[in-house]
Amino acid sequence: MEIGLEPKDAVDWSYRGEGAVNLVLAYTGSSPSFLGKMMRIQKMPNDGKEDNGNTSGNGLTSHEKVIWGECKELVSCQNKEIVEFLFVKHVMRPLLGHKHVNPGMRLLVAKEFLESVENIVTSQRPSWRADAASVDTNRNSVLLMDDLTLFAHGRVEDKPCLSVEIKPKCGFLPSSSFIAEENVIKKSITRFEMHQVLKLHDNEISEISEYDPLDLFSGSKDRIHKAIRALYATPQNNFRVFLNGSLVFGGLGGGTCKTTSKVEQDFEHLLKDIIKTKDGSRANHFIELVAETVYTSGVLDHLLDVQKLDKYNIEGAVHVYYDLINQPCRVCKELEKSKTSSTSQFSFMHSIPMAEKVNVLKEFLISATAKDCSVMISFRSTDAVHFIDLDMRPLKKMEVYYELDKKIMNTYLEMVKKKEARGERRAQRQ
Repeated sequence: MEIGLEPKDAVDWSYRGEGAVNLVLAYTGSSPSFLGKMMRIQKMPNDGKEDNGNTSGNGLTSHEKVIWGECKELVSCQNKEIVEFLFVKHVMRPLLGHKHVNPGMRLLVAKEFLESVENIVTSQRPSWRADAASVDTNRNSVLLMDDLTLFAHGRVEDKPCLSVEIKPKCGFLPSSSFIAEENVIKKSITRFEMHQVLKLHDNEISEISEYDPLDLFSGSKDRIHKAIRALYATPQNNFRVFLNGSLVFGGLGGGTCKTTSKVEQDFEHLLKDIIKTKDGSRANHFIELVAETVYTSGVLDHLLDVQKLDKYNIEGAVHVYYDLINQPCRVCKELEKSKTSSTSQFSFMHSIPMAEKVNVLKEFLISATAKDCSVMISFRSTDAVHFIDLDMRPLKKMEVYYELDKKIMNTYLEMVKKKEARGERRAQRQ
């Protein structure tokens, strides 16, 4: 039986965080039905430009229905919120493991409830998030899920619950033959490292993180420990810690760039009643605990396998996207105009059967979800590690992915050229 929420219930839900598509609220009331739960509410861009293309009532375009056609329940669904739930249940959960993915359940809500939530949480959100999007009050349901930062599988317990959220990002170097010669550096430098340079250039971060996803996914205890220590030193939006449901380390929304000595002292003090060891060493013990849990769980092996479904890189996959939507390939036209790369190698992508093109796009979009999901580790649960933020990626984002990839590459290569030029000038002076 589905339980409805009315405007009066909004005061029992507090802001936990958000991504590009959803707000996350945690339950703070006393109803047994919702203890240990959190909800995800879809957002609507404030500029009103939510262009879904040729969609039916469920928010899937006709081309997306072709891609996910093997899942009949998904493509026949007429509700956008349920589509997201079914995507996690039928696509991501079997790939990542049933015990590590909880798709949640749909909960009916009144429009007035969503309006009340919007009024309550706006002041708690990062200003840049609030300026960009608001609660989508046209929805009639939300996704209800276990709050893994507070209770083990929704059970109220009297002992403290320490939870860690990690956003690992892409854990492998691409080897696709469709990567342009001028972008071959992709095969030796991680996407995360190159994206850091763009974020620094755009003033989204104040310094570049030392975190290397290849360390986290390496399967080596020492390298995993190195990765967790780097995340702890520069959390950004990739590392957050919760105690009994409250965020105690890392930041909401945009994240925290650097762990200062003051932040570390406060965190040490907070761990006093949880990690029994001498003063000044609790944070180190905490890092070791997280690293050991990641190492022994083995869940990142599953995640890496799913990420590696992207076999062609965006530079190859974008070509079949234009074939599926039956439009001239803008990328081939762009490459012909610039004359920086030959388009002949892409004739293969344009010539493969449509069924293969559909599969290339399906696997790329699944991989995109896996590259941007989070891992939640709860130290009160026997089933300690879960994957969250497994949203379906819209097909139309293929062009966004391609443009972002170009921007990352151009910024990084420009930085490399400047470094080389400075090195040459120094050499000449010597």
